[in-house]
Amino acid sequence: MSGTKIHFIGLGTLSAQAIAAELQAQTVEEAEKADLIVTTPAALEEMLEDTAATATFQVTRGQEAVPIEVVDRLVAGESPLKVWREYRGLSQRALAERTGLNFAYLSQIETGTRKGPVRTMKKLAEALGLEPDDLI
Repeated sequence: MSGTKIHFIGLGTLSAQAIAAELQAQTVEEAEKADLIVTTPAALEEMLEDTAATATFQVTRGQEAVPIEVVDRLVAGESPLKVWREYRGLSQRALAERTGLNFAYLSQIETGTRKGPVRTMKKLAEALGLEPDDLI
């Protein structure tokens, strides 16, 4: 391996020197100049976690952040329609007016005594600034 350039990540200096000497290789500081990169499992796992966190951030950037209380209510199984309506600061009557739905019908959908058709759920989601899946 003579002439090979190695970049070490997460290895102690002595270990890196021993490996480089055994392979008759030169250590380099910049990964871009390396022919081979050697790392420890722990350092690799940390890099993978960082990469996953960065990817998640990129995917969710720009999405609405909601208080944990809203999330807790949704996870607890409360009606998503009710949780989001209240979070948006709307009464049932105000949401009914905004969507052109009958107040009693909206109340039945919210309490789960009736299921709204897809068209109605889309209308409600739009009025609340949500995706229809957020109301399921």
